[in-house]
Amino acid sequence: MSMTDAQLESAGPLAGKRIMVTRARSQVRELVGKIEALGGEAYAFPLLKMVAPDDPSQVDEAIAQLETFDWLIFTSVNGVQFFLERMRAVGAGIEMIHAEVAAVGPKTAAALQKEGLSVAVIPSDYVAEGLLSSLHDRLVPGQRVLLPRADIARKTLPQELVRLGLEVTEVDVYHTVIDAELAPEAARRIHNHDIDGILFTSSSTVTHFVQAMAPFAQEGWLDQVTIACIGPITAETAQKNGLKVQVVATEFTVEGLLTALIEKLGGNRHGTNI
Repeated sequence: MSMTDAQLESAGPLAGKRIMVTRARSQVRELVGKIEALGGEAYAFPLLKMVAPDDPSQVDEAIAQLETFDWLIFTSVNGVQFFLERMRAVGAGIEMIHAEVAAVGPKTAAALQKEGLSVAVIPSDYVAEGLLSSLHDRLVPGQRVLLPRADIARKTLPQELVRLGLEVTEVDVYHTVIDAELAPEAARRIHNHDIDGILFTSSSTVTHFVQAMAPFAQEGWLDQVTIACIGPITAETAQKNGLKVQVVATEFTVEGLLTALIEKLGGNRHGTNI
């Protein structure tokens, strides 16, 4: 039985919409919950697993030298969690961190603050370029910067810091690996037109989606699906992989992505708070 416009409106701006979520297993639950709160039906298709590096010696060496760094910069919540877990594992407390701490995005900052760390800089744009703009007047050539990040992280930030005369140490505190266990079921749902939209929250989710679905992809099989990306970098990756992107968030957060999706799918006539 189809719902009337009034019923859809009262049920939530995503009522009647089936949204596929492509995130790491550890991150899927939050986004699924937000979609369901907006009245939508969420289908979790976790494509990524975060794992600690097999050889932690590079991270351990950086931890041993923590007191020598002027800046400690985190670009993701995962980077915070894996780095601090490794610190605890080797018996190092956060009191060893004397550096100024910077975070890309409010969620990364919140993860640091939850651990008792004060965050000196949070950019208004939640990408590396925004952080560089926010930091620019505070960076001094010769300062030492530690960047705990993923093995597949973009190189924009460290390259620009080096260009500005800083000494940059990058350490891979976690690796992102593909998790395609649910690919056959996800492909079946798309082929059966059971999915209205697919959310991509990073470039890595896009590339892993394309890899995982390669055995099942057919010409035009995504034509009826709204492809939504958390920002322009993710959207560019999607387009390079042959996906037609209809939605790009203007605020590069989960909330911004959902707001943009609602506007595209037409369920939000009077505005909504996410």
